[in-house]
Amino acid sequence: MAVPVGSGAPQLPDGLYAEIRTSKGLIVARLEAERAPMTVANFVGLAEGTIANDAFDPGVPYYDGTIFHRVVPGHVIQAGAPAPERSSARGPGYVFPNEIHADLSHDHAGALGMANSGPHTNSAQFYITLGDRSYLDGDYPVFGEVVEGLDVVNRIEQGDLVETVTIVRAGDAARAFEAGTESFQALVEKARARVEDDAADRVRLELEYVRLNHPEASSGAEGLRYAVRRAGEGELVQAGDRLQVRYVGTALRYRGHMLGMSGPVFEEVRFGSAADGAPQLLDGTAEAEAFEYEVGVTRVNPGFDASIAAMRAGEQRLVIVPAAAAYGERGHYGPSVAGLRRFVISPNTLLIYAIEIR
Repeated sequence: MAVPVGSGAPQLPDGLYAEIRTSKGLIVARLEAERAPMTVANFVGLAEGTIANDAFDPGVPYYDGTIFHRVVPGHVIQAGAPAPERSSARGPGYVFPNEIHADLSHDHAGALGMANSGPHTNSAQFYITLGDRSYLDGDYPVFGEVVEGLDVVNRIEQGDLVETVTIVRAGDAARAFEAGTESFQALVEKARARVEDDAADRVRLELEYVRLNHPEASSGAEGLRYAVRRAGEGELVQAGDRLQVRYVGTALRYRGHMLGMSGPVFEEVRFGSAADGAPQLLDGTAEAEAFEYEVGVTRVNPGFDASIAAMRAGEQRLVIVPAAAAYGERGHYGPSVAGLRRFVISPNTLLIYAIEIR
């Protein structure tokens, strides 16, 4: 059975919705209760005050009175931190794992997602995309879609108010959807077990990939593997030496953690050095560039820097850097350039380098 939108707009088909009433107007989002049940339960439970949290007493709506504290043109609008005058807490006092479905993408304006500060640190803050932000896929959970009020989304400015968030249930399935503390925590515990399994699978599959594709690589310090492809000359480089360095690499992005995923477990993303030494996407037109590297001063990432320190002038070396010695749980986010896809190395990504120094 369809229900009317609070603004008097056309009726909504059966489903679970959030009416986000702002100081600029009404935004209505359909919530993906089937494909992202844990993330939706968190949002619904906070909105209705049915999930225990550190900010408010039971029954108090969490999101009412919050503001859009982050607005990045062309990127996202973000809200969900309690107003200081309503609560001294800056969050709900808990985090929950990523719940990422392969069929839910950031590839358009109006995707509703959960903000976090790294893998599995979701809590209460949410965002709505302002354009194609598909580079976020796999790292941030999408749990809904704006179906009314995208014009309002585009008018939001930093400091605008979230007056109320009202959950609308249309149909029997939506009315049966649970968003209480116990049911939410049961989903969280199940997700945590899945995360542990995924982490173990990722390590096993990475080792298998390396063994099959780079059998020549030998084990080195701190989990690095390497193979000398062209011998260098003279002594090992020394602190303070200025080198010309060039690299081409593959980021082995693990996709096995995504719900509903089909296809290869790994996505291979080709990248190479830019003129400042930072990694850049090699998409068929860009080429890796040589850059000046001062031993002991220049920083790329710990595994890369340790590899340079073990090389000789003129050497070419294959180096396999595990995520912990690369960009770790923070990943790497290149600069945003209008009209170009942003280059991202996702958190916990193994990197395979071909490095040359002169």
